[in-house]
Amino acid sequence: MIRRLDLPDFGKFRKARLDLGPFTVISGPNEAGKTTVFDALFDTLCAESRHESLPLWKNLAGRYGALRKAELVWEEGLTPLSFGDNEFMEIFAIRGGQLGVHHPDNRKASSWAQAAENALLNSGLNPAHLAKELTKKAETAGKDSVQANIRRLHEAIKDREQAAAALKAERDAILAGAEQAVRLEEERVRLAAEAETSAAAVKAKTEEVEKLFAAGRRAAVLAGLKALRELKEARDAAADLKAFANNEIAAYRALKETQLDAEKTAAAGEAALAAAQAAVTAANAAIEQLAARETQLRSESSYAAGLASRVAEFASEPERLVTGVDKKLRFSIWGGGAVLAVLVAFSGSIMGYLAALAIAGAAGWAGFRFSITERLSGHTPEDVTAFLGGLATEWASVSTEIFPVADLESARAFLAKTQADYAAVSASYEEKLAGLSELDANVTAAARTAEERRKAAEQAAREANSWFKGRGCATEDDYQAKVADYKRLAARAGDMEQRVLALADGSGCKDEETFKDKLFAENGELERRGVEPAQGAEVELPRLRRELAALAEKAHETEKDLNRLTAEIERSRAVSGARLGGLPERINLLETELAADKAELAELQLQAEAYTMAAAAFTALAESSAVAFETLGKEVTGTLRAMLPEAYAEFKVFEADGAAVTDAGGVKRQVRNLSAGMRDLFMLAARLAIAHRSRLTPEGLAPALLVFDEPFFTLDAARQSLALKLLAAFHRNTGWQFIILTKEPGLAAAAEAEGVTVTKVDLPAA
Repeated sequence: MIRRLDLPDFGKFRKARLDLGPFTVISGPNEAGKTTVFDALFDTLCAESRHESLPLWKNLAGRYGALRKAELVWEEGLTPLSFGDNEFMEIFAIRGGQLGVHHPDNRKASSWAQAAENALLNSGLNPAHLAKELTKKAETAGKDSVQANIRRLHEAIKDREQAAAALKAERDAILAGAEQAVRLEEERVRLAAEAETSAAAVKAKTEEVEKLFAAGRRAAVLAGLKALRELKEARDAAADLKAFANNEIAAYRALKETQLDAEKTAAAGEAALAAAQAAVTAANAAIEQLAARETQLRSESSYAAGLASRVAEFASEPERLVTGVDKKLRFSIWGGGAVLAVLVAFSGSIMGYLAALAIAGAAGWAGFRFSITERLSGHTPEDVTAFLGGLATEWASVSTEIFPVADLESARAFLAKTQADYAAVSASYEEKLAGLSELDANVTAAARTAEERRKAAEQAAREANSWFKGRGCATEDDYQAKVADYKRLAARAGDMEQRVLALADGSGCKDEETFKDKLFAENGELERRGVEPAQGAEVELPRLRRELAALAEKAHETEKDLNRLTAEIERSRAVSGARLGGLPERINLLETELAADKAELAELQLQAEAYTMAAAAFTALAESSAVAFETLGKEVTGTLRAMLPEAYAEFKVFEADGAAVTDAGGVKRQVRNLSAGMRDLFMLAARLAIAHRSRLTPEGLAPALLVFDEPFFTLDAARQSLALKLLAAFHRNTGWQFIILTKEPGLAAAAEAEGVTVTKVDLPAA
């Protein structure tokens, strides 16, 4: 259902909006815009069939312009309706005073619609009348009729057949006496049959030869195509291995040799780096040991200095000091210095050697210095033992070494040795620290050299590996295999090329491409002919050709004999012709006239049959039309009786006078003789019946709407009330939307009085 008609720009309306309902009455005085609303509904509902060159649309464009704009807003959830322009104007738009009822397309219309159109509008053809006329044409025997001409031709044919038979009998009688001609004719027939047999044999043998030749040629063509295909495959395969045309393995082996040399150099660099790192590790270990030893000896040397002062004080007491040499201590200091010097010199560096010499010198000096002993005299041994025992106890708190308590000289020597050991270890520690930075520099240089050599080796390895990968190979064996494959394929391609060129030359082709085109064309032609290939045809063909030549020779001899005999017969017939005179020409003339009469007779008989068939078709059409007229009359009567209970409508023939209405008094009047009001009531009923029929489908009644433009302007109040009853009933039964355009202000109220819910739209005066 249309919920709203929007008129942004259509005629007198600008930005107008008309709300519509199931039953809408749009009223207004003249010039209020009712016709414009009707045209807007037509323009939107029939938009799909718009064609500006047709009169309906041309007039619309002339009144409102090409840029006119109107839009329909449909009820949500419902499918919008659309109509053809003629369909809308002739069926679904009902306008007061309109008598015409046109179906928009009679080619697709049902029989009742065609009958309605012809009965209500046209004085068209009457099929019953046509059937009668055609039957008359087919069956009448009057002068110049079809049947009269057929009878005349039958008589003429009979007369000419009798005359021709008499002339042929006369000719045969003349020819019967010519025994020589009969014998020659029999001989000619025999020779003709023999010649025909020979020709058939030659034809059969020729076909056999041609078939075998074509089969052999098809086999040769396929062999040539196979050779071309194999040549292409060999070339393509060789092209795929073109990169292996030249064996470049020497270049790879040179790269591989470079890689091996680089790897050896890298290994040497790694070994040098490992040696330098080992030297640093050893130096660090020695330094750590010396550091621990130096720390321990520093504490012991400091404590020994204090104890030495106390020993000196003890010894400086007024006793006599006796000096001596402690050889054991001297040799111990020298031995310890020598061992330490050897350990330091083991590093192999110049600094190590210098440190070893310094340690050896220091040990020599300390051996001379600390091996000299002094002995106090004047103290008792017990005093000395007690004094040294106290020192030993103090010494035990700082060192695990046993402090000598035998005499003062041993104590002094022990304390001096402790200080000398500290001095030697400190000197060695400093020397080791000084040499460590050089060892670290050596490690850094060795690491840089090893890294450079490693990268060089990796680059050489990448170059060697990429050499194979760039050629799609994994190993040297794979590369060599592909080189061998290329040589084999190239050799095969060369052999195949020579073979193809030889075949092309044998086929009269100058180059391979021409040969290929010729083979493809010939193969296509043979394949279309259904020729199957056969091997060995070249062996069988000569024999068949020899047999064909023998048959052709025999057929030629037979044909010569037949030609000779035919000439002899012609001479004999010429002699007989002189006796026959013009008899053969007369027979030929009669036979020609007889054939013409028979052809004319067949044509007339066909024409009579066509008249009969057409009469039967129009008779059937008339019978079906009567059924359609009766159905239409019943439908219009049913609709009309909603207004006039006793009225009866009927349709009889195709003439305009065929539509009539019988009123309550039993008076039957033709539609054209009804009063204007009665005629409009009848036409309204007919239009509603036709509209209802046009929307009937196997599934039921399809949705539609009806637009009425002043439908009651010829009706008085009583008939208008009847018409409204009819519309109200039709609206309730179909559920279709009604839109009525009228200048009568009371029409909406009158419709509501019939039980219809009316949506009122008032158009203001212009």
